[in-house]
Amino acid sequence: MRLTAKLAYSQLKINRKRAVWTLLGIVLSTAMITAVFGFAASGMAAMYDLAGELRDVYNITIMGIGVILSAIIVASSIIVISNSFRVSAGERLSQFGILKSVGATKRQIAETIMYESLFLSAIGIPVGIITGLLVQFIGLEIANHFISHITQVDRSGFMFDFVIAWQAIIVSVAIGLITVLLSAWLPARKAAKIPAINAIRKVGDVKIKAKQVRSGWIVSKLFGFEGALASKSLKRSKRNFRATVVSLTISIVMFIAASSFGAHLNRMANLVLHMVDSNVIGSYYSSMTIYHTEDYEQVLTYWPISNETAELVTARLREFPDTTVMGVGSNLSSWRMMSTPVPSDMLTDNMRVFLDPENERKEFSVDFALITVDAEAYAELCRIAGVPLGSNILVNYFRRQIEGRWTEFTPFVFDYQMLTLPMGNEILEIPLRGELRYEQVPNEVTHASRGILTIIVPELDSKTYRWFAETDDINGFVTFMHEAFDELVPRDEDMRVNMHVRNLSREQESELNILRLIMVFIYGFVGMLTLIGLTNVISTISTNVRARAREFAVLQSVGMAHSGLNRMLNLESILCSVKSLIFGLPLGIAASWLVYDAMLASVYFSFRFPVAAVVQCIIAVFILTWVTMRYSAARLRGKNIVETIRSESGVGGV
Repeated sequence: MRLTAKLAYSQLKINRKRAVWTLLGIVLSTAMITAVFGFAASGMAAMYDLAGELRDVYNITIMGIGVILSAIIVASSIIVISNSFRVSAGERLSQFGILKSVGATKRQIAETIMYESLFLSAIGIPVGIITGLLVQFIGLEIANHFISHITQVDRSGFMFDFVIAWQAIIVSVAIGLITVLLSAWLPARKAAKIPAINAIRKVGDVKIKAKQVRSGWIVSKLFGFEGALASKSLKRSKRNFRATVVSLTISIVMFIAASSFGAHLNRMANLVLHMVDSNVIGSYYSSMTIYHTEDYEQVLTYWPISNETAELVTARLREFPDTTVMGVGSNLSSWRMMSTPVPSDMLTDNMRVFLDPENERKEFSVDFALITVDAEAYAELCRIAGVPLGSNILVNYFRRQIEGRWTEFTPFVFDYQMLTLPMGNEILEIPLRGELRYEQVPNEVTHASRGILTIIVPELDSKTYRWFAETDDINGFVTFMHEAFDELVPRDEDMRVNMHVRNLSREQESELNILRLIMVFIYGFVGMLTLIGLTNVISTISTNVRARAREFAVLQSVGMAHSGLNRMLNLESILCSVKSLIFGLPLGIAASWLVYDAMLASVYFSFRFPVAAVVQCIIAVFILTWVTMRYSAARLRGKNIVETIRSESGVGGV
């Protein structure tokens, strides 16, 4: 074994923790690349018989997606793994200087670091290949589980097979090896160029000017002496913390983008599929009967269900164990819409353009629906709208498929107006006391309304009434619902009504499984990328803290207490987190907008700021940096101050 290889091997044994973190990054990146190409191979195999003449088009598409995802993985991995080798090279500057002073060449110095990468690759890449194949197998099993219901319905028998393609493995090994070697070559080349005297003095990697280490007066004013030290420490070690900031920034961007994608995907599903959080629906339909008087005048007759009867049925259905029920009624019959004139100044610009592209009319005839919900749900909607019980509430949203694209927007200008609505031979005056937006309205309400103008009223004898139920025992509840209808809903031979119970879980299962499958792969990919970034964050922070053991010992020797050191490290973690968030949050929000913009090709709805994802990122980043910093510092406690100061490495045997 060559001398440079022996030096590299000894360094890996000495710095085992750093080697383990670097090895973990190599394993994760190789596993992701292997899994991506493995999924592509399985997808192309599945499309071979299914796509027919279009199989070449599908194969090109699948491979294109695989190449794009692999490029993202490689870029993230180079940042992470390269930083690990750069930190390793920085810790060994004195060693490199001594080697140069006794005749070592630049090439030999670089070879030492490159051999480290080869040793780690020899272990990490095979383990990563095996891990990637395992991820591929588990992912395909999850995919087959989700699509099994779909294949049972359409009898296509379509399933993904676990395919181990040797071409994909070779590509994964090659990409993984190139990624590691490139990551090691960048810091190796830089370390080799540092003059021997600078390397011995450990000044090659840190060039300090007085103005660069001045702490801002704001930091000193707010946080005192410890804050000034923390600020200067970050400026002196900005290259170490730059990789931490980059890794955290990438993780923030990917998490916000994935969260926004999931939220937008759910909104798109609700907009297109009218998804409800129920697995059983029981319905009451009042048919219309046409009579003619002696003067041949038509008389329309309905048999609506009274509000009292609907409440009795709702209460009875809620007696079934482990079941939630929501009742929603409407003045609409099963087939006939009702309309009312509305002045143009009550409509928003989007609504006027939809009804009249020329925007010249002063009054419009719009379909309307009166909606009632059970007493419990109505009280909750009044609370959300901020109105007292007994109020009429405008549901102020609109969705339709316009020119092949599903669209959602606010249709009306709400101003507590009085509406005049025709109801058969009567004219109703309905004062509006509040409004609800799309995100405030349960999907059960939107499922029951087909009108443009939807108003929730406290009580209504409904021509159509639906009970939406979420239950653990679907078959038992269906039987219970039929019995409740027979007992509580009056019917005789003259009444023209229909009672129908639907197992909604079967109807929604296919769509839900597709959504779940997409989200599993999206969050799985983002989760693996985040793990790669976190290995770099934890490794960089812990290594940096351990490397500063001599600095901490000197501070303690001149009187700084442990509490002061803790405050300094806390402030460093805060400053590092703030910098990551300053870059990550705007980029993450921009990525969220790009995801939203890409969906506008098939649907249209307003952009929703990813508040929850942003808050989660802020909390997670602060916790991660604080815990890692404090844990690393805790490992230094109990070390002898004098021995630590004398120690060349500054870690006192740590």
